[in-house]
Amino acid sequence: MPLILFCLSALVLTLEVLETKIFAYSLANNLIFLVVGVVLLGFGAGGTVLSLRKTFDDPRPLVRKCLICCAVLLVFAHGWFAVLSDQLVFTFDFRAFVDLRGAVDVLQPLITTLSILVLLASPYFFAGMAISAMLADPKGSVHLRYGINLLGSALGCVTIFFVLGPMTGPECLVACAIACALLAVPLYKNKVVPLVLIALIGTPTFAYSNRILPYQIQSAASSGQLALIIQNANDIVQKQADVQEVSVDEEYDRWDPTARVQVHSLGVKTTNPQYTADLERLPSKWFTQDSSYGSPLIGAGQSPDGTKAVFERTCYGIGYFRKKPKPDVLVIGLGGAPDVQTAIHHDPNHIDGVDINRSTVDMVKSKEIAKFLGHPYSDKRLTIHIRDGRSFARASKSKYDLIQLSGVDTKSVLASGTLALNESYLYTLEAIADYVALLKDDGILCILYAGDALRDRFAVTAMHVLRKAGSANPHKHLMMASQSGIFCFLVKKTPFTQDECKQMDKWIEYCDSEGKVDAAGNPVLDEITGISVLVYELLTSRLSLNAAPKSLFIPDGRDTEIEVMNKARLGKAELDAFVTNYTQTEKDWRTGEDVVLRKNISPVPDSRPFFFNIVPNDRVLAELWTGNADTTHFREMVNLLLIMMVLSVILITGPLIVFSMRGVAGAWRNLPFSVYFACLGGGFILAMSGLIQRYVLFLGHQGYAFPVVIGGLLLAAGLGSMLAGVFKKNPQRVMVVASLWICAALAAIHFFLDPLFNATADREQIERIGVALLVLVPLGVPLGMMFPTGLNVVRKTSPMFVPWAFGINGVFSVIGSMIVLPGSILYGFPNMSIAAGVVYILAAAVGFPLARRAMKVA
Repeated sequence: MPLILFCLSALVLTLEVLETKIFAYSLANNLIFLVVGVVLLGFGAGGTVLSLRKTFDDPRPLVRKCLICCAVLLVFAHGWFAVLSDQLVFTFDFRAFVDLRGAVDVLQPLITTLSILVLLASPYFFAGMAISAMLADPKGSVHLRYGINLLGSALGCVTIFFVLGPMTGPECLVACAIACALLAVPLYKNKVVPLVLIALIGTPTFAYSNRILPYQIQSAASSGQLALIIQNANDIVQKQADVQEVSVDEEYDRWDPTARVQVHSLGVKTTNPQYTADLERLPSKWFTQDSSYGSPLIGAGQSPDGTKAVFERTCYGIGYFRKKPKPDVLVIGLGGAPDVQTAIHHDPNHIDGVDINRSTVDMVKSKEIAKFLGHPYSDKRLTIHIRDGRSFARASKSKYDLIQLSGVDTKSVLASGTLALNESYLYTLEAIADYVALLKDDGILCILYAGDALRDRFAVTAMHVLRKAGSANPHKHLMMASQSGIFCFLVKKTPFTQDECKQMDKWIEYCDSEGKVDAAGNPVLDEITGISVLVYELLTSRLSLNAAPKSLFIPDGRDTEIEVMNKARLGKAELDAFVTNYTQTEKDWRTGEDVVLRKNISPVPDSRPFFFNIVPNDRVLAELWTGNADTTHFREMVNLLLIMMVLSVILITGPLIVFSMRGVAGAWRNLPFSVYFACLGGGFILAMSGLIQRYVLFLGHQGYAFPVVIGGLLLAAGLGSMLAGVFKKNPQRVMVVASLWICAALAAIHFFLDPLFNATADREQIERIGVALLVLVPLGVPLGMMFPTGLNVVRKTSPMFVPWAFGINGVFSVIGSMIVLPGSILYGFPNMSIAAGVVYILAAAVGFPLARRAMKVA
């Protein structure tokens, strides 16, 4: 049984990590969090329901049945999800429901959604029941078995990084289901029959897994870029008689632990000569990660003349406006390689290209796509680094003439919200300072992105960094331009000179004139470039490269419409006042009328790195129930939290009510223990918050950071569980010592982690992993002591409540994860660590008298 417990624990964690990848591909980001929460809630519910059994004897028959049910339901639930994921809805029109004619229309999608969520939770329900049954086994040691559970979970954190890539997502899921079924075989007397059945059913299921589980891409409504391209392609065919077909065809598909990477090409049948000319001049494909974040693939190998225009006369080439010979270039976020292609076109001395996703690099190097792109990664002047861009910048000793970031986003390992809810350490105060430090004296940082408020936040952040570095007039270090909806933001380590301002004017004219001049040799300006990249046009006209770039701010004293730069010219006091009172006019989501909304464009630090969230905290709290569209994601999180809290009350009190009805003496005396186990579930998540991304900066890749942080904590916690078993005769002392130890460890991490990481950043990778793991031991060991100590006390007084306690712990782990995200956005990761310490102190305060009373009774 201990071996089965270990393997099942590893399997569950493997599945949890795998499903975040699957959900990231098929669902809008704000729905990923909900589905993962429901799945984990099923895991906790399994333990709670198990507590309703009247007796606990040999758990083997129950565990055997649960393992088989888990295996079967895993494939069935995901088959249902793969087909219907685009029908998940989480809105409820009460007025339409009251109107009987609209009730069916309202209920049908809600019933579909509920059925999908229940099915997704069902395999975890049985897995949770099996693990709870093994922990509740009266013949085993709680401390030892819980330690084994944690050690298995630690292994599960790592497993996915070895299997996803060699296998696709569907293949990995079916393999997990087969492994789950195989765990049940040793529990049968006749082992041959189940083995034969698993082989007969599992082999063809695995072989056809990609067909059985045809996961769909994110919908266009959820900003799924690939779905939007397909939708707009269909619209063109419907609306334009001279376009007979625009097919979007898959050419490349690879799953890996970071994302699912795909490339799609366009097949266009048209009698429109302009379309034909554009396609011949600039052939393009579309690259995506998880179906919603992507970039064009520019066919430099097919049409050198057309791509020359892209690299010289669009936003991609703005960083080279000075025509500096043989520049040293750093590209962060390679995507489909357009920035590298641009750098190669401008004849660099050397290029450092950094990307966190190895599969993205492999895609560009693949035979057909490399040929299409002109083999950019074969250039001897290019060195590719597979690591986090910010981590590379922090550790690099090189100096650059140009650092380029074009629409680069980083996602948390467990994607859990809209883009505004994803931390990005690429654009914090400390990040901009790191980039500026890597520039040569006349080097330029070039950032391409979209959105006026984000543009202004970049400006404010850069000027803060430059002012801190000693510049009296930081606005003179900045230039801004735009092309369609893209803004081009340039930061120079030293002030831009008058000659450089004139060079920018000439570059803008060159782009606008398409290189044409009149009889007198003057440029002919018509506000277009003549450049049409069809995949961009299909995605959104706001990203069109056909509109000529325009200057927004040039620091030579001329007028600008960019108000933040006008205030910056007046001085720091005026700029600070402008930032404090910054507003934007938007459409009210209910009435459609224009409303003026305050926005937060102040710089974000590493401790609160939510760059894309521009809603001020006071607006979030004041408009939580009646706010505008920009606070919707907060409202959804709070609604979900309330739903989970209601479910938690049901799962906590339900077993107590049943036991009271059965006449179990003192059932309600265990209610205070629910607070203890709830604190442990939520406290663990709070303690862990923020560590993963800080480790990404240190280790250089989330592929290392995730297993090191989660696996390291679980490994140390497993050792702590076994250590607590040595002192099981004095549980109250263990609770107090462990809670104080946790607080001390959290404080040490807060004050000393960054100095330690900075001091060892230049060490070899294996040494840095060793340092990272050692840091986690002082925190992980006491984290692992609290739960089995309380579980052992419960088993002494009321054995039937052991799985109930396990279920509560699981449920509040979900609730803790829901609190961490909005809490970190509003108050920062350090305050979440403080909250974790408070929660563990509360757990000890509740658990101490309960443990003392239980020991007296025993």
